[in-house]
Amino acid sequence: MGDWRPRMRKAVEHVAEQLRAIRAGSVSTGLLASVRVTAGGNSRPLNKAGTIRPQGDRFLITPFSAEDVPGIVRSLVEAKLAAYALNPTTVCVTVPAISGEQRAELVKHVKRLGEEAKVAVRAVRQEARKYIDTTGRGSLKVVQEHTDLAVEEIERLVTAKLKEVNE
Repeated sequence: MGDWRPRMRKAVEHVAEQLRAIRAGSVSTGLLASVRVTAGGNSRPLNKAGTIRPQGDRFLITPFSAEDVPGIVRSLVEAKLAAYALNPTTVCVTVPAISGEQRAELVKHVKRLGEEAKVAVRAVRQEARKYIDTTGRGSLKVVQEHTDLAVEEIERLVTAKLKEVNE
């Protein structure tokens, strides 16, 4: 059961990835980071299919291949984003401003993601403790220290995202 450290790290990385995909006040390319594009039979992240650049309250996406434009538009529409082909080589995604009600929902969602990540880290801690108790190999103190560090990192990520959302 020596694999508990990578599992804790993976829980922290997972919540960080989820938080990057949440749009806060300003437009950021992280909003599109979680969108996967299926084109040519392959599924890949949007940033691997083309260049993304913010322009005011919208994004302009220039695919590396013009044949990917319909697949990119389809993936963005499925992700409930207002996307359209601006011309045969560029896709435009408009991003409306966030209302106060949506901001409150985002705050709840960010807090929930943080709590779920902490629960995952603590579950890994419990499994490591059981393993140490049954085999006598390992250190409960080391497990607790790593758990504390992971929870602190999750708190830092959540606090930063909440600050970003409330700006």
